[in-house]
Amino acid sequence: MVKSKTRQHGLEHIILNNNEDELWEIDYDYGMAVNVSEYMKMNLVKTEIIKYPGSIKDFLEKERSCSNVQRHEEMIVCEKFHETIWTFDS
Repeated sequence: MVKSKTRQHGLEHIILNNNEDELWEIDYDYGMAVNVSEYMKMNLVKTEIIKYPGSIKDFLEKERSCSNVQRHEEMIVCEKFHETIWTFDS
């Protein structure tokens, strides 16, 4: 289950494999994870940034016990950005 603190805030930020080019924002309210490293600076993140030595799918399934984790290619986040988005059930 997702930590109560995470549920309370709804957002969590993760760096994968100690690579700052892989800053992910996970929104548990919407069941969505997006790589935000292209348009969000780490110093602007207001929550604690977690470091995880694996993939976003592994993190969601193994660390947060999310189910139905699925990858969706090239979803339009806004007109300028096209992202791969992961959706899940928490």
